Amino acid sequence: MQQDYVAPPEAPAPQPPPVPWWRLLRPRHVFGAAVGIAGLGFLLGYLITVLFVFPSHDVAANLRQVPDLVGTSADEARRALDDVGLSYEEESGLHHAAAIGTVVAQEPLGGQMAQPGSAVRVSLSLGPKMAPVPDVVGLGHEQAEIALASAGYESEFVWVDAETDVGEVVDTRPAPGTPVPLPGRVQLIVSAGPPEVQVPNLVTRSLAEARETLERIGLRLGTIRQDSASLAAPGTVLAQNPRAGRVVERATRITVTVAIAPSLEESRDTASGGR
Repeated sequence: MQQDYVAPPEAPAPQPPPVPWWRLLRPRHVFGAAVGIAGLGFLLGYLITVLFVFPSHDVAANLRQVPDLVGTSADEARRALDDVGLSYEEESGLHHAAAIGTVVAQEPLGGQMAQPGSAVRVSLSLGPKMAPVPDVVGLGHEQAEIALASAGYESEFVWVDAETDVGEVVDTRPAPGTPVPLPGRVQLIVSAGPPEVQVPNLVTRSLAEARETLERIGLRLGTIRQDSASLAAPGTVLAQNPRAGRVVERATRITVTVAIAPSLEESRDTASGGR
């Protein structure tokens, strides 16, 4: 039996990839779109300017000028706003040097225009921020000054006669713990030492120790004499004038004699037995 030959179906021809849409745009199309967008932006800006920045005469005639409220009390601010048809709105207070309850900020500002019935937001003074004076009694005046500066205070030194070491803080004004506005000033009452001082014993101390001891009680180191014949370590105090235990006025200078190393010539004479 004879059968007819049927050819197999041909495979579909490959299709080219799709072309992105932006490649289909011609330059004149791009230019036209840009011009259209620019025109739309101009029109929108014009409408905003006409309606809001420079409103029509009818709209502008209804605007209210915001009064300047800074420095007034809350009640005075309410009355001033009521008089021009605006409403009062209070925001959180601010620490300020102005008296408590005084208007220290507002939005919109005084002189600006606002729609009738719109709110004017005000902030009232909470008064200055307060902090207690730190207790620095017993510290040296330099340490106390640093402590007060860290707390937000400036220091003022007042020197007085006292039986404590020179430079030690004996009191503050206001007293420690007293609330004081920030920033503020605190007086440090500092010891200048007693008016009369008993001379300490400086013998056998180093020159640096002697100087520190005298300055701590309000005395001063005076003339420094040298002795190269002593067997003591160089810099050791061998004698003093006035002597230890004597009572002298504050700021009296104390003369001391200190040991020094012998010169080379003196060393040779000592080695040769003084011949």
